[in-house]
Amino acid sequence: MPPKIVFVQGSPRSHGNTRAVAAVAMAAAREQGAEVVEIDAVRLEFKKPGCTGCQKCQQSESFVCTLGDQVAEAVATLPRYDVIVLATPIYWWSYTAQIKIFVDRMYSLSKFTDRGTIRTQLGGKTLALMATGGGPLEDNLKLLERQWKTPADMLGCGFAACLFPFTPPQAGALQKDPGAIQKAREFGRLLATAK
Repeated sequence: MPPKIVFVQGSPRSHGNTRAVAAVAMAAAREQGAEVVEIDAVRLEFKKPGCTGCQKCQQSESFVCTLGDQVAEAVATLPRYDVIVLATPIYWWSYTAQIKIFVDRMYSLSKFTDRGTIRTQLGGKTLALMATGGGPLEDNLKLLERQWKTPADMLGCGFAACLFPFTPPQAGALQKDPGAIQKAREFGRLLATAK
C-alpha cells in the first residue's frame, strides 16, 4: 500500500525555491501512487507562537496541543501519515520561524516520563527534510538536518533528507536548474517507497 505523505511548508515566500522543489517532489511521489497532502505552516493561525511550556499535553492522555488553534489542529493530524516532510529554507542556521512554531507544538505528540521513556504517536513513521540554503552543506544545511534527524532517532522513526546548498536567492531559480529538479524528483520517488 503506498504511503500517505504530508509536506509541511515553512517558506514564507509562496513562489520561492523551497516550495518549487517541494512541488516537484510531491508530484513525483503522487506519480508513484502515494497520497500526498500539504500543510502550509506559514498560513496557520495561532493563539500563542510556538509551545508555551504549559505541560498540559503531557498531563493528558490525549496526544494534542491544548491551545486549540489552527497550529494545534494541524499538528494533531500528523499521526495519520506515514511520512512527515518539513520543507523549509534555512534561516540563521535553523528552520524558518513559521515552521519552528509548528515543530515546537509537535511536543504534544509524545509523552515523556521521569524515567526517560517516550510514548509517541510518531514511532515507526519517516521524518524527512527538504531544505534549501544559500551556503554550503557543512556548518549550514547539515546543522538543520541534524535538528530533524535527532528527534527522528529518539522517537524510532526513519529519516530521509534532500538538501540544496548554494541556492541562489532569486525566487524560482531552482526551477531552471535541471540537476535540482532531478534531485527533487528522485526524493519524491524515494518518499513514495518509505514505510
